[in-house]
Amino acid sequence: MSAQQFAISYDGLAWLAALFGAGPRSSRVEVDADQVRVRMGSSFRLDIPRSSVRGISQDVGPVGVTRGVRGWGGQWLVNGSAEGLVRLTLDPPCYTGRGIGTLLRRAMVRSLTLSLADPDGFIAALRDAGT
Repeated sequence: MSAQQFAISYDGLAWLAALFGAGPRSSRVEVDADQVRVRMGSSFRLDIPRSSVRGISQDVGPVGVTRGVRGWGGQWLVNGSAEGLVRLTLDPPCYTGRGIGTLLRRAMVRSLTLSLADPDGFIAALRDAGT
């Protein structure tokens, strides 16, 4: 399976994210046979082994007006919009790269919620390889 690329969804505040190097041009999610790679500019980077994805859900509560990268206790939100939200449950947990959004530290991720322009396509890509 060649890598499929999915855009992180952004609303009218995309210009603000771009000022911080995390706009639409530098943000994406890639899915291939072995990994899911999440990038939001210099703010967030995470490589997830496909075998760690234990759950996929679109039943995600509201995130309000918050945008960008934030997390606590292993639960992370990476979004440019409140639309197209998908939550991945990871076991074993994964660890981020050092980015601005993680205060330049590696951070544990047990749950990751993403805003995606094509959430159905993303879910289908994960399920195609049996995740």
